[in-house]
Amino acid sequence: MRIITLLLYLFSIGNLTAQNVVEIAWEKDIKTAVASPTIEIGDTINWIWSDDSEKSVTSMADGDFAFDSEVISGLNANFSYTFNRAGVIEYYNQLDPSMQGKITVVSKLSSEDKFVKNLNFFPNPVKTVLNISSVVSIDNYQIFNVLGSLVAEGSLAGKRVTIDMSKLNSGLYFINIRAKNTQTAIKVAKK
Repeated sequence: MRIITLLLYLFSIGNLTAQNVVEIAWEKDIKTAVASPTIEIGDTINWIWSDDSEKSVTSMADGDFAFDSEVISGLNANFSYTFNRAGVIEYYNQLDPSMQGKITVVSKLSSEDKFVKNLNFFPNPVKTVLNISSVVSIDNYQIFNVLGSLVAEGSLAGKRVTIDMSKLNSGLYFINIRAKNTQTAIKVAKK
């Protein structure tokens, strides 16, 4: 009976640590950094068309890492691929080679590493609105000036969020971003 209980426990732990699905909004002018996540073996990337134009998702690799969506069109059309080995795979849109990215697949990532390695923000320097994307839903932020004073804070909800920085003076700021039980700080210049 103990062996069966142990096996059920190990099976449930395996299910609790089930692999993740990372979504990439596959759109014209996508930043290469946003299209270049670091994931674990067994994770799936789901590219989602954010407009109705024709696009593809095609790897530049052969063998086990070769994938090709062929040309697809339509708002919210998608293509998914699950990565089952470690490695680095570059990919692009056959119809617009400027749309490209790089998937880095590693054996294991802590939740903090997954958050930090996949947090992207632009533009930097920023004039009005800072765009932030993550593979984990972002909860809130705090903005500090170089003297360490809190100058703004707010709640967020989503993997693609914006922060209005239009009311801040020109200068350098540190933004503490939180998602679940993890957090990281980024440095942003305000014009």
